[in-house]
Amino acid sequence: MIGAVGVLAWMTLLQPAQATPKIATPGAPAPQIALPVVGDGTSDLAADRGKVVLVNFWATWCEPCKAEMPGLQQLADDLRDQQFRLYSVDLQEDEAAIRAFEQQYGLNLYAVMDQDGDASRAYGVRALPSTFLIDRRGTLHLQRLGPLLPGGPETMWSEPWLADQVRGLLASG
Repeated sequence: MIGAVGVLAWMTLLQPAQATPKIATPGAPAPQIALPVVGDGTSDLAADRGKVVLVNFWATWCEPCKAEMPGLQQLADDLRDQQFRLYSVDLQEDEAAIRAFEQQYGLNLYAVMDQDGDASRAYGVRALPSTFLIDRRGTLHLQRLGPLLPGGPETMWSEPWLADQVRGLLASG
């Protein structure tokens, strides 16, 4: 009996480890985002290589998401003539709900729909909103799981601080 248990334990140790899902990690390549775009088409993060990309995961029911949207829209507007793209990734809601939300809040973002949650899982999103900054090489530079903070440019993860990070990456070529 003890011998059988020992053999069973040994056989278990010889089994290859189960692969854990790979999630986004700063310093590593950002996971691909290829999702339906509100309006028409499909997003393609790989095609945006060469641009600084800010990815924001959100939902229409999320109160902190609502608070962040005007600042993100302002950043996208300010940088519209630069090599910058803001991916506004809605989590598992339909196009009608997203359009109504954008109209209610006066938004015109590049909204994409993560209908099955695969992109959210790939980025390790555990809280909404969550924000990820990707450099021109497609490398994840920074990530924030949770809302942006109040404060000025000296406050890490405030809207002005994040805008400075984006501009810094744009300036670095």
